[in-house]
Amino acid sequence: MTDSAGSAGKIDRFVVPVLGLFAAVVLFALMLLTCVDVVGRYFFNQPVTGGFEITEMLLAALIFCGLPMVTLRNDHVTVDILDGITPDWLFRIEHVVASLIGFVATGYLAWRLWVRAVSMDIAGETTAQLKFKLAYLTYGMSILMAFTALALLLLAFRRPERHLTAEV
Repeated sequence: MTDSAGSAGKIDRFVVPVLGLFAAVVLFALMLLTCVDVVGRYFFNQPVTGGFEITEMLLAALIFCGLPMVTLRNDHVTVDILDGITPDWLFRIEHVVASLIGFVATGYLAWRLWVRAVSMDIAGETTAQLKFKLAYLTYGMSILMAFTALALLLLAFRRPERHLTAEV
C-alpha cells in the first residue's frame, strides 16, 4: 500500500475546512441560542420557543459533522501502550485492520441511520414543539456517517502515525 499524500492531501485541504467551518457556524449558533434563551428566560420571562429542540438538533449536527473531520485529521483518541515496542510492519497491519473495522462499523451505522430516516419520513415524525421533520436531520447524520466511513477507508491507505509521548 502506498502513501496517498497527493490525492488525500487535496481531499483534506477541501473537506476538513468545509466541515470545520460548518462546525464553527453550528457551535456559534448554539452559543447564540443559549445566550438569547437565558436572557429571554430570566430577564423577560420569555424563553426561545423550541429552544431545547433546536439545541438537540444543533448538537447532533455538530457531533456528526465532527466525526469525518476528526477522522480525516487522524485526531481520534488512541491507546498507544504498545506503540513504542511494536515493529513497523505490525504497526502498519494494526493500522489497516483498525481502519477497516472502523469503516465497516461506520458504514453499517450510516446504512441503519438511512433506513431509520426513511421510516421517519414515511411516518412523518416531527419534533414536538416546532414540528421539524426529524427525517431531515437523520438523513444528514447518515450522510455524515458515510463520509466518516469513507474517511476511515482513506485512512487505511495512509502511512500510520505513532502517537508517542515524551517520558517524564
